Amino acid sequence: MSFRFLLATFFVAVSILSLSAQIDNLADFTVKGESIGISSPEMIDQMMAIMPGIGSNAKSMLNEQSVKPYFMPPRKVGERGTVTSYTLATCLEFYHNFEKNYKVNLSPDFLAQKLYTQQRRDIKNALRILAVKGTVSADVMPYDAKNMPTKIKEDDLYGISNYLHIFNAEKRKSQKIFEVQKALMRGNPVIVELRVPEEFKNLKQTHFYTSLNKEQRQTFTFIVVGYNLELESFEILSSWGTRWASNGYLWVEFDDFAEMASNGYVMVP
Repeated sequence: MSFRFLLATFFVAVSILSLSAQIDNLADFTVKGESIGISSPEMIDQMMAIMPGIGSNAKSMLNEQSVKPYFMPPRKVGERGTVTSYTLATCLEFYHNFEKNYKVNLSPDFLAQKLYTQQRRDIKNALRILAVKGTVSADVMPYDAKNMPTKIKEDDLYGISNYLHIFNAEKRKSQKIFEVQKALMRGNPVIVELRVPEEFKNLKQTHFYTSLNKEQRQTFTFIVVGYNLELESFEILSSWGTRWASNGYLWVEFDDFAEMASNGYVMVP
């Protein structure tokens, strides 16, 4: 094998790796020249918030962390809403209501209606809508409302600055687990897409889930609110109400979680 051939192979490999890194760093959307949806590891570290009083790198946080006490009570998705819109509205409430005495319920149905009018109804487009426009309070558009409010002022909108795509389906299991733990250590809930077995949606009076049916999986969005290294598990919140699992929450083992998880996102408040 000639030296020229080896050298050419090396440069091709470097070019492929460089192109792969560039693709990984591309924004999901560009709006007025601004990148929406950040996947670059360096930018994620810079842009991820550290929530005061929760986020820390202290050793006490290494074993367990939870943002669950800061969430509004679990609610069940309505007929006109979607699991995605309810999940995102719930996560946005966490940031908006943080350290405020007056708590606001945000409308998931406003976001769902926006998605219905567009061709793209995936989670990335929903996050883009929150970054570019926002949603309104449930006072302006109540749960399961049939119609959009006729007049919306800028002051009525609640949104995010951006969002971070912290892992995708191609990441190793260990990397998915690490990225979620890191976000939680900084006090950030993590929005995840999980490919769950069919019976997952019907869980009742269940605190812990380990048994996995490999067939008939569907993808739903959840919020990861905590982890515990002794349990080797994440605690997730659904949009299926308080009768699901244990008052709307469920512990899932790290390995099972990583197997089911296809994408993870963190909001930039």
